[in-house]
Amino acid sequence: MAVRDFLAAYEASPSIHNAKMDAIVSFTARQLTCSHCGKCTQRCEVLRGPGLDIGTIAAAYDRISALPEDEQPQTVMALVAEDYLLYNALRQCCFCGHCTAACAHHVLAPEDMRAWRQLFMRAGLMPPDDSKLVMVDNEWNIFSAYRAIHGVAYPEYVSLAAAAEAGPGLADTLFFPGCSLVSYAPEVTRAVGDWLAACGVKWALCDGCCGSPLMSAGLFERAEALRCGFVEQMQQAGIRRMVTVCPGCADEFADDMPADIAIVPLPALMLELAERRVAAGEPVGFAPLLRESVTFFDSCHDRLTGRNGRAIRELMRRFVPDARQAEMEHCKRDTLCCGAGGAVAAYDPQITDDRVWQVMEEARATATQTVITMCPTCTYTLAQANLNAPERGMDSKHYLEMLFGVEIDWAAVFANLGGMWTGEYGPWLTQTFY
Repeated sequence: MAVRDFLAAYEASPSIHNAKMDAIVSFTARQLTCSHCGKCTQRCEVLRGPGLDIGTIAAAYDRISALPEDEQPQTVMALVAEDYLLYNALRQCCFCGHCTAACAHHVLAPEDMRAWRQLFMRAGLMPPDDSKLVMVDNEWNIFSAYRAIHGVAYPEYVSLAAAAEAGPGLADTLFFPGCSLVSYAPEVTRAVGDWLAACGVKWALCDGCCGSPLMSAGLFERAEALRCGFVEQMQQAGIRRMVTVCPGCADEFADDMPADIAIVPLPALMLELAERRVAAGEPVGFAPLLRESVTFFDSCHDRLTGRNGRAIRELMRRFVPDARQAEMEHCKRDTLCCGAGGAVAAYDPQITDDRVWQVMEEARATATQTVITMCPTCTYTLAQANLNAPERGMDSKHYLEMLFGVEIDWAAVFANLGGMWTGEYGPWLTQTFY
């Protein structure tokens, strides 16, 4: 629960007020409230340009959100007219959290910054039609269209829908690859699924999306409804564990998941199952790519817990032992953003370009052979940068490519994405999305 939500709930419950509780709440509020020290401003160019900090931005949001809902759009438009630099900074934000990663008051920027998107949507500044390609709760979006046109399907596996229809017993684990991996990397998805089955996991596959694109468009209710639909199917199937590839997917589902369903990072489960196989004297089942040296690009969504990053580094240490490991200047809790967060490229592609090349330059500075990514969206973004300017880039691989030796042909993926619009399905796509 956000600090502001906790304080509002406390103020609305006078029956629990007493001197001791009032003192505790007052102290907590002071400790978890921006002190305007300026550290976040210095850590992020988006804030540094207009001289903003997260506390100022949160206060402006609180003033508008406290108004009656029908008055909010007009007030937002007035704010945009009066303070365009604030609006521009909010639209340029990737929700990466780097600005507040070292905040002494534990302010979390992504929560405060993304809340504005809903206000912008209500004010007509972010109409849903502008994001029609990634309206992932619709039957057709860029991911489902890609899979349909290019024949990406998984009939050999139990789907979440089939598991829900069958009821408890068919699967106890949901494998959630995320929209990018399940659409653009079917060979990698199958390698993981087959390995889980070989380890004795009874799993079902979901080829859906966590709703992150909807959140970026300010469509919070639609995103929540999408996730809750998956949760309901899991409950019908008796599934008690969701295994996520992308740390961002885990973050999106966290608030909607009931307490009796665990969200487990795939690399943590892989490490556990691999060690179990080693202890039993069984082949681990990996076929790793050979590299002399590697570095790691951590996910923004993993910065607070580090669960994915720790497991991936240990998997590489144990099962790709000949690869020397080196760390980037910004890593783990202090990791940078690839620039893809918050669908910022659609608003200011230069921000995305600048950030992905900053990441790539830091990776190259480690003098390693390969940069390993953990978030499939980061993998996609770095791959695109490499293809556009190979002389500036370096070899990049998702950790699943490294462990299973199944490489994603990104040149073919991007060619397929472009070819969709000029081939026989082009008129249908144009009519569907435009």
